[in-house]
Amino acid sequence: MFYTDGILVKSTLLEGDGVFHAFSTRLGGVSTHPDTTSMNVAPGHGDSDETVRENADILVRTASAGRLGVEAALVTSQIHSAKVRVVAEENRGEGFFVHVGEHCDGFVTDRPGVVPIVRTADCVPILLVGRKADGSPVVSSVHAGWRGTVAGIAAEAVRKMTEQGAVIGTVKSAIGPHIGYCCFEVGDDLYEAVRDIRGEDFARRHIRYVGERLHADLTEMNLEILLSAGVLPENVDVSDECTMCLNDKYHSHRKTHGKRGAMGSLVGIL
Repeated sequence: MFYTDGILVKSTLLEGDGVFHAFSTRLGGVSTHPDTTSMNVAPGHGDSDETVRENADILVRTASAGRLGVEAALVTSQIHSAKVRVVAEENRGEGFFVHVGEHCDGFVTDRPGVVPIVRTADCVPILLVGRKADGSPVVSSVHAGWRGTVAGIAAEAVRKMTEQGAVIGTVKSAIGPHIGYCCFEVGDDLYEAVRDIRGEDFARRHIRYVGERLHADLTEMNLEILLSAGVLPENVDVSDECTMCLNDKYHSHRKTHGKRGAMGSLVGIL
């Protein structure tokens, strides 16, 4: 079940010993630019790098109950791919204090004090927590635009988690707020691209007409892909909030025609 904890959104499914997580809203930060107020964790939208770092610090400190800050976090340039990186202590600070690391759209770590953040403003944030045989956690944060979704980045994150020792039956996933089927109007070109990658049946299941317009269902696409990767149905939590419908609470690229900031979604080990 999803709930709002002050300025953050969380899932009860991911709560457990030694881990913390959060999906940010657009609230609770220090941005004053009209497009990004007030919580924006991405550069290039009108905020200074210092403001972006301060917002990220607020996000990490709030999510971790003050135990960690932005110095433990990392981000990278997201490329709408299915590429997932395994990260560790040496990657802390990437994108905030040191050069951005290798570009990707997802992270996996089993190291305490490493906080990978993905950034979204309509795309799908997915956070995952699994356990090794000894009970220690493996976590993942994923940015899934439609291209990454269809390329199977959610399944790739699960695969990388199991490579790090997570037992598949323990993997839990929360699909955070993103643009909903209600608002994600698409064209024939997207339908054809999805069909070419994942087949006609997949495209027909998840891209359907609403009146005379095609709409794509990123929620159900990612849910199907997670289940196909071995995640149990009872181990997936799905937010029902649409970022385009709720632009007062979330940044939305489509709603604002690109004049927006970005939310941050993170998961970490204490």
